Amino acid sequence: MKRPFRAKSVADVLNSPESVLKGLLDKANSLKSITDSIHQHLPEDLQKHCTVSEYNKTSLVITADSPVWATRLRYQSSELLSQLRQAGFLGLANIQIKIDPNKSTP
Repeated sequence: MKRPFRAKSVADVLNSPESVLKGLLDKANSLKSITDSIHQHLPEDLQKHCTVSEYNKTSLVITADSPVWATRLRYQSSELLSQLRQAGFLGLANIQIKIDPNKSTP
C-alpha cells in the first residue's frame, strides 16, 4: 500500500537547496536589496517610481512606472552609474531604463 503524501512545511521547502521557490525568493531578495541601494542615490520623488528588474554584475535594468519618470531617470543615469561604482558595484558597465506602466504607484 502506498503511503499518503505528506505535506512539507514552508520552511522545509524554502530551506531545501534544490527548491525552485528558494531560488525565486533569493532572486527577489537580491533585487530588493539592489533596489534599496539604488534608491539611496536617487531623489526622493523618483525613488517610489523606479525598481530594479534585472541585475547581472555588468548590466542593470531599472523599470520606471511611466515615461515621465523614465526620462527623469535617464537624465540621472550616468551620475547614478558613477555613484553605484563608488558604492561597490565595480563591474557595472551600463544602466538600461525600461517602462512598465503596470507597476504604477497610486
